[in-house]
Amino acid sequence: MKRLFLLLIPFFILLSSCSQDKADRGLSILAYNMYLLFDSNEDGDEYYPFTHSGGYGSAEYESRIRRYRDFFLSDEGEADIYILSEIESEDVLVDLMKGKMRRKGYKYYGICSYDSPISVGFISRIPIRDVKVHSNDGPRDILEIEFIINGSLIKIFAIHAKSRLDGGQEERRSTFEHLSYLMSRSYPSLSIAAGDFNEDPRQGPDFLRSDAGLDNPLKVTSSVDGLSLSVFYSPSLDGELDTYFYQERWYSYDNIILSAAAFDGIGLEYVTSYLVYPEGAVDELGRPIRYEVQSNAGYSDHLAIKCILEYH
Repeated sequence: MKRLFLLLIPFFILLSSCSQDKADRGLSILAYNMYLLFDSNEDGDEYYPFTHSGGYGSAEYESRIRRYRDFFLSDEGEADIYILSEIESEDVLVDLMKGKMRRKGYKYYGICSYDSPISVGFISRIPIRDVKVHSNDGPRDILEIEFIINGSLIKIFAIHAKSRLDGGQEERRSTFEHLSYLMSRSYPSLSIAAGDFNEDPRQGPDFLRSDAGLDNPLKVTSSVDGLSLSVFYSPSLDGELDTYFYQERWYSYDNIILSAAAFDGIGLEYVTSYLVYPEGAVDELGRPIRYEVQSNAGYSDHLAIKCILEYH
């Protein structure tokens, strides 16, 4: 396990107080695969055409940042914590937090890996207690974010599982086994996993329902009665939360799953999850429009998922 120094920008203490007040009323989390959000510096790890020779420079990058920032500032896109996949660098997170985002209290951020050009990171307006990176010698690290609301410890595990384009089944399985262990070990604290799982919980074999057999690396259910120490709630099983469209078929790859503590009647309780996306991010059939360098238009090949918890 690697421990990160928490990255933050010094702002007025008043902003931190306002952010904590919001969190005291509830918690909102938004998970979004940002689709190859490379910065404008060419380091050699970029995917073509996200290079200077491919036509991707400062103007294109800054345009993408502005449009994503506008979405995060909208009523639909606003959240207390953002879990963002396919982020190239810390610079991307810093740039997303500039301007009005900064004034609204978003001052905590971190990134999972400095080695991968498509890492997972977070932005938060809730004060963060600790950030850790769990590697487990696996193919993809898991980012753990700890914070306290009203005296209760909460953990969010941010993941971006291995892509399906080149198989990756064993790698995803390893990631899910590790995630299940980390969430189970967090009991009785509320634990939440968010990000791009690259598996649909309604399908198998790597991310299966709790009733689909014992040999599951990560057990999820839509039944509150079925929750346990190692069985977690997946809203994607309980509603239409398709986030990815490929070869004429929808998939629920982006997920926010919750431990049983979100349903125990104590502290923060799960309310709902739903899809969100920026204006102009989908076509007339509701399919995601991914960003294209040549036209400098579009957003992502994924939709975002937002989760709400409240005190009852």
